[in-house]
Amino acid sequence: MKKLLTALALSPLLTVSTLAHAQDAAHAKGLMIDQAWSRVTTPTARVGGGYLTITNHGPHDDRLLAVASEHSGTAEVHMMTMQDDVMIMRPVAEGLVIAAGETLHLAPGGFHLMFMQLNQPHVVDEPFSATLTFERAGSKDVTFEVLSMRDSMDRAAMRDGHEPEAEGHKH
Repeated sequence: MKKLLTALALSPLLTVSTLAHAQDAAHAKGLMIDQAWSRVTTPTARVGGGYLTITNHGPHDDRLLAVASEHSGTAEVHMMTMQDDVMIMRPVAEGLVIAAGETLHLAPGGFHLMFMQLNQPHVVDEPFSATLTFERAGSKDVTFEVLSMRDSMDRAAMRDGHEPEAEGHKH
């Protein structure tokens, strides 16, 4: 009886350990999407950006093919470039490759997600969801944190390797 009680007591621990190991194995074979954010928009804005980091832990390259969100009429993977001092944003027709073992950063000033025909503005502390579709990994749901303009500028600066300015201090 004592052995049965001990086995029953340890059973949940073994299950949790097995589940954690299975999640680690699945994570090691696929994509990890992290640091998804957007910046606040005005109440009448019709577009908003989305930024995130995708790490490919799998043995094969994958490709981000599409993005969709219920909070926007359309959404696309975009690239921003400068041409003769003019900012040009264009959809990425072939998708974005995330090489095996590599990390892809979607950030202001480069590759990013563009949410168009917004049904509602992006409001600070009101996250929204989107679905990313990958060639190999399939569909992945992602929740985007919405940052204030100041916090989004600090986040972008930290991504570029700069320290954010202290509040009220300008260089």
